Amino acid sequence: FYPAPVPLFTTGGDMLDFLLQSGEISEHDGLLATWFHRANSKEQMNMALASDVMILEADVTLEGYGTPNQKPVPIMAHPPDVYSDNTLDQWLDAVLDSRKGIKLDFKALDSVGFSLDLLKQKNSSRGINRPVWLNADILRGPNVPSFVFLQLIQKTFPDVTLSPGWMTLKSVILVTSLSCTCFSRFSLTLWQGSDHPTVSDLLFVRDNTQPAQVYYDIYEPTLTAFKEAASISVLLQLIIT
Repeated sequence: FYPAPVPLFTTGGDMLDFLLQSGEISEHDGLLATWFHRANSKEQMNMALASDVMILEADVTLEGYGTPNQKPVPIMAHPPDVYSDNTLDQWLDAVLDSRKGIKLDFKALDSVGFSLDLLKQKNSSRGINRPVWLNADILRGPNVPSFVFLQLIQKTFPDVTLSPGWMTLKSVILVTSLSCTCFSRFSLTLWQGSDHPTVSDLLFVRDNTQPAQVYYDIYEPTLTAFKEAASISVLLQLIIT
């Protein structure tokens, strides 16, 4: 018997469609998607690839960034690290041998152009065949926004999902309303940083948005408590109706 061919999937396709196609989730619900953060070093990358996590998030900068030894080589490292045992080229080759989703978080604007060229090359030579999310802090927040990021993507590798960074939990409902009128396809990802969201906060977002429009990148034990509360909420709604 020959293995079934892997269906073709565009790099700009919907992540939930991809996870459904891969058999990772059973319905269009962002709460079902799971994440692995900072899969940068080869050790962390291999740990993520061996796990049941569905989407790998990794950080991109340039080798020796900001030093006299800076080179035009995208590497996988989170500031303040500017050296790594893993280049973006190596990372992509390893991840493309799996069926994991890809999210790249650019930590240096100078790395974006080189990285997009590499993505374009990989897609041409072997096919990426999965959604690619590209993240940078381009919205107003503690990091000064730079729309050069958007221009580079549009010019070099536009068939991706943009994941602009920096948003507070309090602005989620407002942004959802604005997005409904401005974009044909959008989603929100609630990422837990130094602030720890409460289950009630998360339930408020859950109850006021569509399941397919919001991803929850929340740490344990809050994530499990939230999933349990969300399940109870659904049951209560069924009982009431």
